[in-house]
Amino acid sequence: MRLLTLIFSAVLLVAMGPANAEAGAPPADLGLVYAITETAEGAWRTSIYLRGAGPGPARLLYRDTGEKDQILTKIAGSDLVGSAHTVPPRDIYVMMGEATAADLTTCADALCRLRIADKAEEQDEPEPLLVIPLCFSDASPYGLRNRAPIFAVSADGERIALQALRAGDVRFTRPAIRVLASGGREEWRIALEEQDLYVADLAWSPDGKSLAYLVMPQGDVHTLDEALLPRAGLYLADLEARTTRLVYRCYGRALAWGPRPDLITVAARARDIWDEVYLAQVVVRSGKKVEEFSLPPRAVALSYSDDGRWLAVQSAQGDRQQIWLYPSPEGWGRLFHQVPQQEGRMSLLGWVRSSGPGTEP
Repeated sequence: MRLLTLIFSAVLLVAMGPANAEAGAPPADLGLVYAITETAEGAWRTSIYLRGAGPGPARLLYRDTGEKDQILTKIAGSDLVGSAHTVPPRDIYVMMGEATAADLTTCADALCRLRIADKAEEQDEPEPLLVIPLCFSDASPYGLRNRAPIFAVSADGERIALQALRAGDVRFTRPAIRVLASGGREEWRIALEEQDLYVADLAWSPDGKSLAYLVMPQGDVHTLDEALLPRAGLYLADLEARTTRLVYRCYGRALAWGPRPDLITVAARARDIWDEVYLAQVVVRSGKKVEEFSLPPRAVALSYSDDGRWLAVQSAQGDRQQIWLYPSPEGWGRLFHQVPQQEGRMSLLGWVRSSGPGTEP
């Protein structure tokens, strides 16, 4: 079965490539933002780049320079997937703090916003918006670098939703999603049904009134509690009614709200929870699937352009880290960007609108 899966993946990649000639390209003012985290022994460094659809080098937007203020990677992972995002037209949200943190009393982790400068030769500094101590967590013992949670920021920047095990020194009985106002006030806490469940990804609706999130069970082939499998899937939380429900059962890895305001796209495993063949499953709010198409193997992040016309997909296959583009709502994917594993861990952050191509290498 595994051999058949690998053969299928290879055939899929071959089939996806030639379609590029017919797909066209995004407009010149639309670009993709991605990060590269160097994970060599010693101090980690993250750089953020902007790449437009046309030829030419990527533009360097940001690079870590010190130990005190670094971009933090996500809990239980060595990349930024889920813990840094763009909010069009020109904002990038990241979690920042010290490279290592000793305890809660000295922890100054914060949600920060980086606004893309008008000129390629200029770089703005990240602006701290909200202090969120992250080092006090069961999932990440003190001193670990990768302590940032996955999160999502609403389109208007007024709300943040993040997965959490604690709020300050208060430990939750079950993992939860904290919905915070921009000033830091907790508006809602959505507790998961079981201790051994986690949130794989989350995304706001364009109007900021609903939150979609993917729930998956913890565990590997030896420790997974199969009784939790029916709890896996796409959930929808209504912020006005304060209700949440499972709308679509799947084993999801990533999601994006789109291509239309009434649709949500999930990167889901094709057959079972261990499958590495992924499908994009597009569903309406009620949970009805209306479309399905193939994705590159091990799709780990999705992002729609602000007009819903382009879907970017990050895939991680062995030592190949790739970003694929799909014209929405139909068409085949094409390879947009590839980074060798030895250069660091790549993470797709999303789309932005810019005034022109960059000049930095």
